[in-house]
Amino acid sequence: MNIARKTVSRLSEELDPPIQTARGSGRFAPLDLLLVTYTAWVALLVAWFHGNFENPIPILVFHAIVLGVILALPARGARWETAPSGEGAFRRHVRGGLRFLRYTYPLLLVLFFFEEVQQTVGAVYPDAPYWFEPTLYAWDRWVFGELPAILLDPHVGFWQDEIFHGFYFSYYCILVGGVVSMYFGDQARPSAAFQPTLSTAITAFILCFVWYPFLPARGPWENPELMVSLKPFQGLVFTPIIEKIIEHGAVSGGCFPSSHVAASWGVVFGVARFRRRTAAILAVFALGMSVACVYTRYHHAVDV
Repeated sequence: MNIARKTVSRLSEELDPPIQTARGSGRFAPLDLLLVTYTAWVALLVAWFHGNFENPIPILVFHAIVLGVILALPARGARWETAPSGEGAFRRHVRGGLRFLRYTYPLLLVLFFFEEVQQTVGAVYPDAPYWFEPTLYAWDRWVFGELPAILLDPHVGFWQDEIFHGFYFSYYCILVGGVVSMYFGDQARPSAAFQPTLSTAITAFILCFVWYPFLPARGPWENPELMVSLKPFQGLVFTPIIEKIIEHGAVSGGCFPSSHVAASWGVVFGVARFRRRTAAILAVFALGMSVACVYTRYHHAVDV
């Protein structure tokens, strides 16, 4: 455990040094460069396979804008971040909001990257959509003897449905709450815990996204032949909330590996360097969310 903890700590330090050391040290952190690389890579992918897109131009324009904005960002720790003595409350709050956006923009950007997977996931294999899907079913059967969705079906019930959909919902609390809670330090800049935590989470996202066009696969919930044989879920709060989110925001084909699980544990490992009790609490929810991804049938077990 000590070796693993030291390894995680060393990797986090390499991803991004504590923010105090970044003041005045340059415009870009490694996380900015990772996002620039991924943004450019997707643009090249779209350009290369442009014939497989109905309209590739909006994607290319969006990525060009993203690259321009990132390259134009002011340096971390620049003088404008610190309010001068006697500044009014309104200007101070505006300055604080802009500073917050400057540092947390990767969290917002990754949501757009997630949604655009819907357009890029079929670019490489347009004639064999979701070709990797049968492999995931085969792996799950090899590991468990049967599909987890079928094995868990006898245990589906009202309270179980609510609990596991609640754990699934906790992903948003882990990601947003975990990262943002690490942001607040002194008045002039984020805390030392913020940049490593954000970097670990966003890197986990990117390492998942990069595979989706090459390993397209849907979760069990999109298999009508399987779903017709399973009990429908019940619930009053979390079950309908998650079903509504999936209805309007799910990405078909981007399930392996699970970016939800990867990013959640990325937050846990990032926070663990600085606040172990907080990380322990987040880990409980991340573990529950990892199981919930399979219980709710949104993911194959091997995705997790």
